Amino acid sequence: MTDKARVALLEQANEPLRIRELPIPEVKEGCVLVKTLASGVCGTDVHCWRGQVKLPLPVILGHESVGTIEKLGAGRTQDSMGEPIAEGDRVFWVAGHPCNKCYGCVILKDTTACSNRKSYGTSYSCADYPYLVGGYSEYVFLTGRSFLFKIPEQVPAEAAIAFGCGFPTAVKGFEVIGGVGPGKSVLIQGAGPVGLSCVVLAKLGGAHPITVMGAPHPRLEMARRLGADRTIDIAGLDRPEDRVKKARDEAGEADLCIEATGYPTAVAEGVELVRPNGRYLLMGVFSDLGPAPINPSVVVRRNLKLYGSVFWEPRHLHEVLRLLALCNDRLKLEDAVSARYALEDATQALHDVEALKCVKAVIAPHAH
Repeated sequence: MTDKARVALLEQANEPLRIRELPIPEVKEGCVLVKTLASGVCGTDVHCWRGQVKLPLPVILGHESVGTIEKLGAGRTQDSMGEPIAEGDRVFWVAGHPCNKCYGCVILKDTTACSNRKSYGTSYSCADYPYLVGGYSEYVFLTGRSFLFKIPEQVPAEAAIAFGCGFPTAVKGFEVIGGVGPGKSVLIQGAGPVGLSCVVLAKLGGAHPITVMGAPHPRLEMARRLGADRTIDIAGLDRPEDRVKKARDEAGEADLCIEATGYPTAVAEGVELVRPNGRYLLMGVFSDLGPAPINPSVVVRRNLKLYGSVFWEPRHLHEVLRLLALCNDRLKLEDAVSARYALEDATQALHDVEALKCVKAVIAPHAH
């Protein structure tokens, strides 16, 4: 092993990522050095690259990653659930770090409401110790405050990363609304990792019918494979009123509508597609892309219940890994990883994700 790691560095918004070498720090007590197997290219990474998220540049992108343990610091013998870990074990780590001393952390007991939350891949400059603080890197340095979980033996690494942060995000969102319930109709706006994760959870909850609106075709095919009863391709439906009409004609109104698009304008369409006394869960619009008007009269007249859900806690990732251990022999989520890129091609990966050219893209730093 060398004393340096190659990384794909974001030095300036809208510019190509640069390949650089950064030092690998000493693995101190309680810390873990991980050799990156795959880091998901999230839609939020694209927003970061485009300058739509404030970052302490230079930054190593990548907040959803899996890897093998390269070195354990003294005293670190277990993962965050008490499972024994050793060098060579595969792990999925939690990028986010709450402050544990604000109103959200202490009073609400909800670290997703932390007002000082930081995260690998977005909040730390790689100019500062411990330098290797994002997944677009050959190695990631996990400090003692980082949560990590051993990946079950029967779960392929690419299945664990297939929906990246989208899967625990969806688990937390379903927890916020109290689940879906058998026989309830669900309409999901968006067929990216968050939307596809919602298909899995809705199916497991007994929802019917499950409709997914989105594009392009390969993502909709994956939605069908995972249990969607109906898909609506929005390609060519450029006007909001056309998308609303198409959804109403093919699916009617839904008991539960889920926004998983990342586009603020989708919200105005979503409230039109929820039946009276129904629920609308918003999870996709994380980056601040500006306001979008909605008609509050629709919300009032239909007794709609609106829910927002952001981030997730370590337990939600643990639930995902347990679910995959039980169900991935049927789900085969690894098939969702449709594009793999070397570090040198990280900029192309961002372009391709922005253009919706793949179901899920990953950076594989050690691929040749």
